[in-house]
Amino acid sequence: MKQMRRSLIALAASGALAAPLMGHAAGDPEAGKSKYTTCAACHGADGGGQGGAFPKLTGLGEEETAKKLAAYRDGDQEYLKSVGLGGRYGTMAPNASGLSDGDIADLAAYIAEEFGGDATGGDEAAAEPAPAGNGEIAKADVERGQALYSSCAICHGEQGEGGHLMNAPKLKGLPASQVASLLKVYRKGTEMGQYSYAMIPQATHLSDADINNLAAYIATIGEDQAAE
Repeated sequence: MKQMRRSLIALAASGALAAPLMGHAAGDPEAGKSKYTTCAACHGADGGGQGGAFPKLTGLGEEETAKKLAAYRDGDQEYLKSVGLGGRYGTMAPNASGLSDGDIADLAAYIAEEFGGDATGGDEAAAEPAPAGNGEIAKADVERGQALYSSCAICHGEQGEGGHLMNAPKLKGLPASQVASLLKVYRKGTEMGQYSYAMIPQATHLSDADINNLAAYIATIGEDQAAE
């Protein structure tokens, strides 16, 4: 027993036991760069979050990024709420669901290397200036948005609860600015997660007014229940 204890101490001192105890394997930033192209549709090529519509990635460390991506993939909503990202789960979970541990490590390595070093990042999206276009959304026609939403309801549900056709994600609770940003990304034909094949054809012919009206209506879903 003493001999075994000495052996373990020697291994620990030499670092041989360190690898299994690490939180995640070291990633490859170059591999992460190619995988980031999908993320850039929302977070921007510069990680700036498209003017506040999505969380900034600047300033995030490798371990922190990996932990958040794993939480989205694994459905750890308690952790996400604790870091101020609970409201992003419905958007991010579908994009993270297919990530392997290696993918997460590579993305985290790239994000930390490319965008790291700023004073704030990730959780500060809510404190950033409102995205351009919020004024137009404020003037939108909610009733027109409700009429347009009838086709969305087939998959997302009448109350935006999700889980209908193709297991569509929940929309209830999303802010109007985020809905509008997502629809504009799909309208451009940009691949963004597993629902792109369904969303791109739906968004292609939407005008700016249609998007603003839809976003304004979707943001009101569930307000009646919340007020009760």
